[in-house]
Amino acid sequence: MTLPSPPHKDILSALSVGKGATATAPHSEHFDHSASRTLAANSTHDLGEVLVITGEEPLLIVDTDEGFALTAVNEGKPRLRNACQILFRHAYQYVSFHVEVDSRTSDAHIGLLRHTTLAEIQAFTLHRPRPLRTQEGSRLRHTIDYRAPPLEEVQGIVWRGGNLKLSHLELAP
Repeated sequence: MTLPSPPHKDILSALSVGKGATATAPHSEHFDHSASRTLAANSTHDLGEVLVITGEEPLLIVDTDEGFALTAVNEGKPRLRNACQILFRHAYQYVSFHVEVDSRTSDAHIGLLRHTTLAEIQAFTLHRPRPLRTQEGSRLRHTIDYRAPPLEEVQGIVWRGGNLKLSHLELAP
């Protein structure tokens, strides 16, 4: 389901009844149940426990060797103006996900968002791989695991900059 993007102050109200309510059960998001494989730009997309708020670039849900992944439409272009949020309806203490950076993209920023404020509590910059000529098309893969301290639970992920593939999102209270 696609909805127009709400103003920032209204985003938290869409997440759960008790803004920042902690989850009581784990959740796995593999992006395999979305009604559409294309997530339009400047919109909010409801995937159940996860809301994807796209920026200026539309996103795609693509097939990979290991399932499905969220990626930008202009895959391989080095100057994406991507800025999206992947918000969880509940706050989680443990967050794990896979990212894959292609050799043809620019650097990407990943931030983990604190519940109730959506302020970044942890951030990573993923630099594009620097391939040799014979390694054109190389990809750098990471698994990001984060365990938040009590009262600092994670309510989402922000992704800005270059393209990447985000998959295997695992959330636990």
